[in-house]
Amino acid sequence: MPIIPANAADAADIQRLLESSGLPTTDLTPRLLEHFLVLRDGEALVGVVGLEPAGDAALLRSLAVAEPARGSGTGRQLLDAAEALARTLGARDLYLLTTTATDYFARRGYHHAPRGTAPDTIRATPQFSGLCPASSSFMVKHLEPDQKPRTFNMLFLCTGNSARSILAEAIMNHLVPGSRFRAFSAGSQPKSEPNPYALALLAESGIPIAGLRSKSWDEFAVPGAPELDFIITVCDNAAGETCPFWPGTPMTAHWGVPDPAAASGSDADKRKAFAETFTALKRRIDLFTNLPLEKLDALAVHQQMKDIGTQ
Repeated sequence: MPIIPANAADAADIQRLLESSGLPTTDLTPRLLEHFLVLRDGEALVGVVGLEPAGDAALLRSLAVAEPARGSGTGRQLLDAAEALARTLGARDLYLLTTTATDYFARRGYHHAPRGTAPDTIRATPQFSGLCPASSSFMVKHLEPDQKPRTFNMLFLCTGNSARSILAEAIMNHLVPGSRFRAFSAGSQPKSEPNPYALALLAESGIPIAGLRSKSWDEFAVPGAPELDFIITVCDNAAGETCPFWPGTPMTAHWGVPDPAAASGSDADKRKAFAETFTALKRRIDLFTNLPLEKLDALAVHQQMKDIGTQ
């Protein structure tokens, strides 16, 4: 169930839920609801949370969960969404008033603050100035800036590390816009150097080839090697070999494609084979890098990886 912005049609349900939870409703206006979030299960309102932005601060209010959903983590999801919204609105500190949930908010990183430390913009809100009793606990949480998305390390493997895996490494590192992936390649029995047709194709595609080299997969199984998140075999031989012990706990999948280095015929035929391999790998890499990895559990990610290998 997605958490979404509230709209005018939600007003009556929000008021009922807040009243049943003992929370103030007399100041609810369409303008105030512009910064409210709701969670619904079909037609039923499951939860709500609201913000009152105040410059570089904001007031958290109206966090309520319907009785059947309490204890399910819904409150935490709503609070996380409200904090994310506050960051988006430029808030550095999030304040709240509570009479019954002090311990809950303390576990979520909020701490008590003297009322006298409240910014003037927070003091001016109806909730602070009169709707909540003077005995309410006043709490604050400093909002850390959103963390930069993590970078995932991906290793492409084939036997010789001269064609397919070299192409995949270069494609991911240079042709994926805004990529959060860092690609490597290696082979179980590496050639002395990358295939010249592979290097020529990359250069023609505007991809830098400096630094590309054929190397053993043993380089990625020693102390200090990059901790791998994903390992993709691109040739059937490598898929069937016994791999080294990799640092971390990488997910693995097989994206087998024909070996363009095995193509016979004219120079044009060989270039065509490399171009077809390039296209197939680019398509699979695009599918993978567009997966919402943070929203999928590990089993779903692994299944998607394997499914991409059949496309």
